[in-house]
Amino acid sequence: MDTKKLTRLAGLCAICVITRIYLKLIPNVQILSDIILILAINGKLDESLIVNATTMIITSFFLGFGYWVIFQVLDFGILGISNYILFNKIKIKKTKINKAIALGISGFIYGFLITLMQVFLVDGNKFTFLGLYAGSIPFDINHMVGNIVIYIFLIFRLEKYITGEKHFKN
Repeated sequence: MDTKKLTRLAGLCAICVITRIYLKLIPNVQILSDIILILAINGKLDESLIVNATTMIITSFFLGFGYWVIFQVLDFGILGISNYILFNKIKIKKTKINKAIALGISGFIYGFLITLMQVFLVDGNKFTFLGLYAGSIPFDINHMVGNIVIYIFLIFRLEKYITGEKHFKN
């Protein structure tokens, strides 16, 4: 890994950590989701997984460690791999609208997967799952809308810098 790539990844992790900590007041609105998934969509799955794991571990020092941290890392990893496959192996066109839709759907699926993992942990049944999932739907909608809005107004404009295609001038 060269110095430019390492520096870019460290910068992305720092942005994700800071925004995750300071945006915690808005439930499930995270720049982290968009950055991880945009890296995966643009064929940088390894970078996506590095930013995912590093950010989750560092923010856990501030927000608290627990079993959910492992679930979050796994969940974002699954979503990153899924989006990587959709856009790079199945070859869905990488248009702004397709990326926004993928980010929105991923935000909703994130909540579903987290709830599913929690139910398996507590040895729940389908009623436990239905109750937990019904309670999480407003937050999942928030995550979905947040991902789309953040992508359209911020990430889309910075996408080439996030993926390393463009560099900031000295």
